Amino acid sequence: MRWLMAMAKSIAKAIGADGKTREESVRERFQLLMEVLQATSDSEGDASAVYPLLQANLEKLDENFIQILRGWASDTLAEAEAGKAQWIAGVIGNFSNLIQQFPLGSRAINLEIGIAGYEIVAAVFTREAFPQDWAVIQNNLGAAYSDRISGEKAGNLEEAIACYRAALQVRTREAFPQ
Repeated sequence: MRWLMAMAKSIAKAIGADGKTREESVRERFQLLMEVLQATSDSEGDASAVYPLLQANLEKLDENFIQILRGWASDTLAEAEAGKAQWIAGVIGNFSNLIQQFPLGSRAINLEIGIAGYEIVAAVFTREAFPQDWAVIQNNLGAAYSDRISGEKAGNLEEAIACYRAALQVRTREAFPQ
């Protein structure tokens, strides 16, 4: 009887609540990621082009989507030439801005996707090489952490403050009086 229960748990883990295998779910989320990034690129970050695609796929915006985004970006950016990596990171940054403001689905997941995206972009647009872009990313991360639902509120606010302070190291009154 125990082996039957163990087998049932194993099958349930491999097949999601929708009856799809893990491989099918990963493939669908990867396809959505590619479509969303393409729409973001083609529209130059226009919400009216990206939001309908997100709305039609709300059930795919989850922790697995975040893992796929991180994995794909890590692999792709590691192999890309500098100019291509910067372009890809720019698209991910635009998508992160959009998902952070996306009004549908899980607000918590949308923020986590945005945070993951900003962290990816910050690895390409470093403070040393792109200080102004890096400061913008830190500011966006600060906003995402200050609104973050997951985790402890105090820890999220401390992270937000750290990001804002990091941005202010570049965005000084002397360098950016406007």
